[in-house]
Order: sequence, then structure tokens, then C-alpha cells
Amino acid sequence: MRRSSKVLIAIFFTYFLGLSCTSIGDSYRPIPGLLYNSMSFDGDFNPQNTVRPLRFGKGCVHHILRIYSWGDAAAGSIAWRELITKISYIDHSVTDFFIFYGRYCTYVYGE
Repeated sequence: MRRSSKVLIAIFFTYFLGLSCTSIGDSYRPIPGLLYNSMSFDGDFNPQNTVRPLRFGKGCVHHILRIYSWGDAAAGSIAWRELITKISYIDHSVTDFFIFYGRYCTYVYGE
């Protein structure tokens, strides 16, 4: 095997090892897949909650190559935009295509 091939393999191995060891998301969400990932998971809620989920709001953050991202997935701004004054519960979803594109959405339910 040539030296340039060995160097190239070492670079790719280091890149993928580093990618798998870094925090790709929040610590409380399920473990993501490396090539494709699509999942929904529970967010915050109060077990003694008396707020009814009459209204719904959604906000998403998108990224390209994990270099550029845009959007707003903050629960407070989603609630404000959708005129939700009392939050019942919050859910999340994530969709990723390797490092090329990703979307993280927050769903807010309340009155």
C-alpha cells in the first residue's frame, strides 16, 4: 500500500472517529444514527399539569454541513409567535442526513 493511501485512510478514520465521539446533539435525546437519523422524542412536561393542549406551535433549526444553520426552535419564541400563554408540554424531532443536512424541531402545546 502506498504512503498516500495510508495517510488518506488515517485521515478518514480520524475524521469518523472524531465525528462519533463529539456531541452531535443534546445529552437527553436518543442516540443518533451516523448516516441517517429520523426520530421524535419527549421534551419537558409537568406531571401535575392542568394546562390543556388547545394550541400548537412548531419551530425548526436547519443546518448544512454542520457549518451553517438557521431557524428558531426556542420554546419561548414559538409560544409567543403562536399566542400560547401557558405551555402544556414540549416535544422534539430530529432528522439528519449524515453531515449534509439536518433539521431539529420543537413542538409546543398549550393554551
